[in-house]
Amino acid sequence: EKPLSLYVFSTNKETQNAFKSQTSSGSMVVNDAVVHLSVETLPFGGVGASGMGAYHGKYTFTTFSHQKSVLVRDFSAIGEYLGETRYPPYQDWKIKRMGLLLKNRKIPECLSLIPYLACFFLGVGSTFLVKLLAQKFNLF
Repeated sequence: EKPLSLYVFSTNKETQNAFKSQTSSGSMVVNDAVVHLSVETLPFGGVGASGMGAYHGKYTFTTFSHQKSVLVRDFSAIGEYLGETRYPPYQDWKIKRMGLLLKNRKIPECLSLIPYLACFFLGVGSTFLVKLLAQKFNLF
């Protein structure tokens, strides 16, 4: 049998990659446990008996060619700060933060344009900045 989830705890990249490429499991999590269930964009399912799914047409191909989801936890200061709410003792501020982090929110349609507008204004601003510096230092 193959495990539904495989949990690997190692900071060694070679060990992580060996488990990723040389094992077969439904999903794999590196340096954490169970957190992959909260990531909505990662598929969750097994291989073999625990991996049965829909079939017909493209679903047949999808069913019989399992895409293993892999989540690797980074031990950066920001990740540790945000992750500390998962561990006891569970104080009121931790419960409030978890509620905020786990809340499923829809992004308003108008806010989806912000990255495009930011890139546009950054490009325009950098053009004017380069022109100003070129004039100041007589580069052109």
